[in-house]
Amino acid sequence: MEKEESEILKVSNSRKVYIPFYFMIFLLLATIIYAKLIEKPINQLAIILSLSFSVFVVVVTEIHRILESYEVNNHSIIYRKGIINITSKRLEFTAVSDSEVRQTLWQRLFSYGNVEVHSFSKENVTCIKNIDDPYSFTRFIQKKMIKFRKNNG
Repeated sequence: MEKEESEILKVSNSRKVYIPFYFMIFLLLATIIYAKLIEKPINQLAIILSLSFSVFVVVVTEIHRILESYEVNNHSIIYRKGIINITSKRLEFTAVSDSEVRQTLWQRLFSYGNVEVHSFSKENVTCIKNIDDPYSFTRFIQKKMIKFRKNNG
């Protein structure tokens, strides 16, 4: 999470979400290195495919990470999705009633999770998915909401 001088918080999906993929790449590459060390014959095509697969997984996870971003400014929460075709949703603090943190066991172990921002209508929920330290993010939103309502109410 980045805090800028103007009290804007920008977040995107945590890299911790992709730990199983990175672990899979590590095991694949470690297996190839081990086979080379004990001088087992390995097909060149298998090595090329393994390296290509590893690069592909890293690129896809990074693209997936930057597809969604969230910004909290002095007036609203802005959700952006996409690279070429961008969808943007703005949730004004006047419409926000509360927020809720949801974490699975895996997310709690690695300190990331989801934040649901509720508007006064119970059907309208904005889910901010897989961000680092969701409790800190929720506290930041609450401080911004209090400050906004104090200045405008």
